[in-house]
Amino acid sequence: MEIEEGQKSPAFDKVMQLLQAYRSDVQDFLRETGYLPKNVEPAATGKMRKVPVVSWVTAGKWTETGESFHQEDAVDWIESDIKGEHNFALRVKGDSMEPEFNDGDIIIVSPTAKAVTGDYIVAKNDEEEATFKQYKKFDTTRVLHPLNPKYPDIVLNKDLEYRIVGVVMEKKKRYK
Repeated sequence: MEIEEGQKSPAFDKVMQLLQAYRSDVQDFLRETGYLPKNVEPAATGKMRKVPVVSWVTAGKWTETGESFHQEDAVDWIESDIKGEHNFALRVKGDSMEPEFNDGDIIIVSPTAKAVTGDYIVAKNDEEEATFKQYKKFDTTRVLHPLNPKYPDIVLNKDLEYRIVGVVMEKKKRYK
């Protein structure tokens, strides 16, 4: 009754459970409520430049990459028209960001863009393990959210040291 009257808000995980129980499309719900961007266009310049593919990032859990995500670590190069001379690219591993991002896709990351709720980000914890998730903020709670509902959210509480490495600006799909 309090939820219906707007006096209380349900916990995010409860909303997700209800959507799944009613077989509602989670992606549509999140777009309509502002937690997923609606066809946001990247900050393109129109001028193509080479961006270094410096490593990979696991979508699903904190994983040691063994990389610092710097241009000198480039294993390949990909073209992009996204603004930013320090941008880098990572290959996605895992399925926690499906259906939007698939294993093998390449993401262009801006280390200078400021993350806001709904952005896709790459984060590292204090053990230098990285992950790729959607960044969300609910009041004072910050969450790393997988798009695939079979994976749990990572709640960023005061016991978990982390830093946002960059904001995903573009996705490149590879077919081979």
